[in-house]
Amino acid sequence: MKFIYAASVLLATCSAHPTKRITQAPSMLNITDADILQYALTLEHLEDKFYREGLANFTLEDFKKSGFNEVLYKNLKEVSYDETTHVSFLTQALTAANATPVAECTYAFGVTDVHSFLATASILEGVGVSAYLGAAASVMEKLYLTAAGSILTVEARHSAYLRKANKQSPSPQAFDTPLTLDQVYTLAAPFIVSCPESNGMLPVKAFPMLSVTPEADCIATNKTIVLQTKEPVAVEYNEKFYAAWISVTGPTFVEAKLESGNKFSTEVPVGFHGQSYVVITKKEGSVTDDDVIAGPAALEVLGANGEK
Repeated sequence: MKFIYAASVLLATCSAHPTKRITQAPSMLNITDADILQYALTLEHLEDKFYREGLANFTLEDFKKSGFNEVLYKNLKEVSYDETTHVSFLTQALTAANATPVAECTYAFGVTDVHSFLATASILEGVGVSAYLGAAASVMEKLYLTAAGSILTVEARHSAYLRKANKQSPSPQAFDTPLTLDQVYTLAAPFIVSCPESNGMLPVKAFPMLSVTPEADCIATNKTIVLQTKEPVAVEYNEKFYAAWISVTGPTFVEAKLESGNKFSTEVPVGFHGQSYVVITKKEGSVTDDDVIAGPAALEVLGANGEK
């Protein structure tokens, strides 16, 4: 997958390095409730298709051969049912609001076996949680907000269950991370091959893709990692770059050194564990559309905040 990154089972034990942190509320576009419902439906279509396709491709015997039991397989069918139900619910809500619901797109998930299916499922559920959390602040109608919150809590249960199935901490952080519409769409876009013309254009944009290099064997606090863009980055004289790690209290900025045309080395700051998100920006203190170079990348940081 384009944003699945393996982490080793060892936790780094290096000394801390200073970072600069600011408080910044997540920013959202000035959009309507119908826009947010269309955006949510787009993500639910993706998740719905992912599970239906995966469970059609991999049988119970495939799961058993991969070291998993029947309970997991049955629970994944329940997760799939939930996602299909979310699609139906959002479709009906949009129809009731006199909006034409977006249709399912064509996707390429890159899943080759049961293990990659579960790894991708975990990441998708984590992104789903961050998507609903980030969009909540912009929902005006209380009825829609309650409905979105109800979906959010179920997505969070899915995420915790799949993290446990992947031998990861079910709840590595005290707070989940809200992502903006653009940030979520950037993570979802690599899966989308094409969509029906009738869907129109969502009020979102995808930033250039950002990923951790394949050779990264240990993503942990204070460890140096290398992030890469797909295309070389245009650089002005003596320009600096920063890795902005997204959190509910605002981004944490760490200097990112451009090592080559498309690779940045940076350190994992203190306070991030589990599924985390980082963007490359050319201005410390800013993650606006004008300053973000690429990302976010979704990566798994070893450990949990409760560990000593």
